[in-house]
Amino acid sequence: MNILIKLASDNELIAYEALALAFVLATFDHDVTLFLDTPTHLLLGDPDSRLYGMIQSLDLYDIEKAWHGFTDEQMAQFDDDIRHALAGERCVLDDKRALFDSVLEF
Repeated sequence: MNILIKLASDNELIAYEALALAFVLATFDHDVTLFLDTPTHLLLGDPDSRLYGMIQSLDLYDIEKAWHGFTDEQMAQFDDDIRHALAGERCVLDDKRALFDSVLEF
């Protein structure tokens, strides 16, 4: 199954659960794509948040770099480890929803 998980929350528990779900689905051979949007950038910019560490593990689960809707200013606030886990360009999600069997929004 081709699944998109959209995360647009600054709640650490919600973000943790969304990423944990992505990792479990990827472990069972589902194609998972992550889309991160404001206000999730607040968690990604905090080295003490769980999301900060988890997003750096996408390669371990064969998950592609996360799509995002962050502005250039928001991207500039991230360190290199976070920028490495994110796609290079901002993504317009509405154009891509039809590519997925299921879209989960958190």
